[in-house]
Amino acid sequence: MKSSVSSTTMTTTPEEEVVVDLYEEMKSFERQLEFVELQEEYLKDEMRHLQRELLRAKEEIRRIQSVPLVIGQFNEMIDANYGIVSSTAGSNYYVRILSTLDRELLKPNTMTEKPKVTYKDIGGMDMQKQEVREAIELPLLQHHLYQQIGIDPPRGVLLYGPPGTGKTMLAKAVANATEATFISMV
Repeated sequence: MKSSVSSTTMTTTPEEEVVVDLYEEMKSFERQLEFVELQEEYLKDEMRHLQRELLRAKEEIRRIQSVPLVIGQFNEMIDANYGIVSSTAGSNYYVRILSTLDRELLKPNTMTEKPKVTYKDIGGMDMQKQEVREAIELPLLQHHLYQQIGIDPPRGVLLYGPPGTGKTMLAKAVANATEATFISMV
């Protein structure tokens, strides 16, 4: 038995061709829409990332612009409100004398504040306390060790961080341990 395959030719009307063209155009637009939506999602993620980066940068700028604390020694009175203070880093500063300080007690090369804070008063921060001892106390108390090996001791340390993290207490503990003067500069 022989089978015969009949071939039928499909003919399309012009209306059907328009429908097929419109369908293909719609699919093309859907692909374009999907691509644009992906781009939009990527840009939104990038915006969130950049906003977080901006906040970090603003925080860094605020931290850099904040007033540092310096351990130093009172050198001389300039007038009733200002004096010269030398820091342990070797710099001299022209500073305003706080109105709460008794000016009669301000004598050159004398302490303006003898902190009573010790390292034991500072909770935690064991690694930071050790680093501060090595970076500040050792050069102040054992400067001859640095001279023996032919290097200059560090001239200062910058303590930074958000408020309430113990920077001032740490500086006061250093001043107490080294018999140095602690002067809060504003």
